[in-house]
Parts: sequence; structure tokens; C-alpha cells
Amino acid sequence: MALLEIKDIHKSFGNLHVLKGIDLTVNKGDVIAILGPSGSGKTTLLRCINYLETADVGFMTFKNQSYDLSNTSKKEIADLRKHTGFVFQNYNLFANKTALQNVTLGLTVARNVSKEEANVIGMQMLEKVGMQDRSNHYPSQLSGGQQQRVAIARALATSPDIIYFDEPTSALDPELIQEVLSVMKTLANEGMTMVVVTHEMAFAKNVSSHVILMEEGKIVEEGNSKDFFENPKQERTKEFLRKEETKK
Repeated sequence: MALLEIKDIHKSFGNLHVLKGIDLTVNKGDVIAILGPSGSGKTTLLRCINYLETADVGFMTFKNQSYDLSNTSKKEIADLRKHTGFVFQNYNLFANKTALQNVTLGLTVARNVSKEEANVIGMQMLEKVGMQDRSNHYPSQLSGGQQQRVAIARALATSPDIIYFDEPTSALDPELIQEVLSVMKTLANEGMTMVVVTHEMAFAKNVSSHVILMEEGKIVEEGNSKDFFENPKQERTKEFLRKEETKK
């Protein structure tokens, strides 16, 4: 049974048609890597699925509930987001709050969890991402990799059914990328359902269960990660993988 199913998403910004009828199915425990050149619509797709953008057309089924992506009530969106986490490219932490406060905010404000209980959960999540000893540090006192690990802890704190990652390592220096990917790999091994927009080929190849290649608002090719990398069917996929190989 699919946890998440998307049908025929379209999104334009002015005259620019960014998404041109995307379908996507995510089963529980899937780790889906979305690849593609810049401007192919990957981030817009994630943002539409989590209502950070409103799709022009599109339908979604999530946990057996159906939604019209172009016309959803604020209450439906709030209810939906209680089951999802989102990790942004640029962390989106509150500068005036400590790591622990950033993690617990969604629990105390959106869920009415007591501060004491939220702090217990928050510390557990920080420990999970190896940041428990930095719980009282502010974002300005943390490296980019550490901030992103706090952002992942924040996404985990509400026990989501699925986490969306929007290029979670692209703002990081090369030596910090691995510490974030390592946390994501652990989550994948624990069965967390994830949809990850990424440029990290090794992650897509070795951690994800399913890979999608997007270009110009369409899906060029998709399949299980082994087949995608070892036996791509589309010429465009072969060309994309060759280019990525030469970047190493």
C-alpha cells in the first residue's frame, strides 16, 4: 500500500512551466532520490507536495486521504504537516534559539507538548544525530553540517511518517557533507521513509531504494537504484550519469 501517491502535478511561475505532469508513488520505507540538472523542477516538486508552493493542478493521496493540491484548506494542510518533516537546503534554524529550542519548538507550539516532555524528546533526537553535546549552542556557534544535523533532529522530533530533504548538503563545505549523509544513511537503515532531492550520486546509488531523474519539469527515467545506475534505459540518463562521473 502506497504511503504517498502524487498524480499529474503541474506548476507554472508566470510563463515558466516548471512541473509538467509529475506522477510519484512512495511506499513505506522507501528512500527515493530525485536527481537532475539545476532548474529541472526537483525542489518545486517537493515544495508542492508539502504545500510550501501551491500546485496549479495535481492530486495527492497520503495515508489513504485524498487531496486536491491546487485547492486544500489550511486545516487540511496543518493536519498533513503533522505527519511530515522537511529539511531545507539552508537549515532554516531560528538564530535566537539554541539547538534544543529549535528542535522542540514544533512540539510545544504546534503540538501543545509540555516543555519538559519536549526537552526529553529534543535531547533524544539531538543524540540521534550526534549533537547532544551542542544542545545549548546557538546556530551561529555551529558549523553548517552541525546546523543541518539539528535541522534533521527537528524534522524527526514530531515522529513523521515521511521526511522530505531539499538538497540537504548543497550549502555545505565538502568536508561537512559526509556527517550529514551519515545521519541520513542511519535513518534509511532504520526504515525512515524519505524523499531526497540531491546531487550526491553515492548516496543515490548506495542508500536510496529508488531513483528518479528529472529534466525540464518531467521524469526522464525512474527505477530501483541498482537498475538506474547499472542499466539505465534512456540515452539522457546515460549522458547525465557520464557527466556526473567526470565531476568526481
